[in-house]
Amino acid sequence: MRSALLLMMLLQLATTSRASGPFQERPILDQTVLDSLLAEGWALDTLAHRENSRLISSGLAVLLGPFGAHRLYLGTTPKVAIIYGVTFGGFGILALIDLGHLLFSNDLEPYRNNDRVFMWSRRKEPTPP
Repeated sequence: MRSALLLMMLLQLATTSRASGPFQERPILDQTVLDSLLAEGWALDTLAHRENSRLISSGLAVLLGPFGAHRLYLGTTPKVAIIYGVTFGGFGILALIDLGHLLFSNDLEPYRNNDRVFMWSRRKEPTPP
């Protein structure tokens, strides 16, 4: 009985105690900070989506890389997947290089909707006449 009474008193004390002095509640994140982060593309949903797409495309590269499933997920044309399927992903070499680029590159945007078979190669700038 005494322990229950003591526990009840401690709980009441814990819920009613406050810091003394002037107290002003401040939000953890200011709205201007949130707006600036959203303007820069740092929304939490976008970050989670970027990491999810990296994990999904990497998983597809491991499991179905020789057939180009990761390239279809990233939005390439079916022509590239056919070339991957006929050559079994460049005998596995293209799929391994793609996996390395998917795992270790900072930005996946150059690989999205990329219709080149060698997705990591850069386009050559046209030479002026």
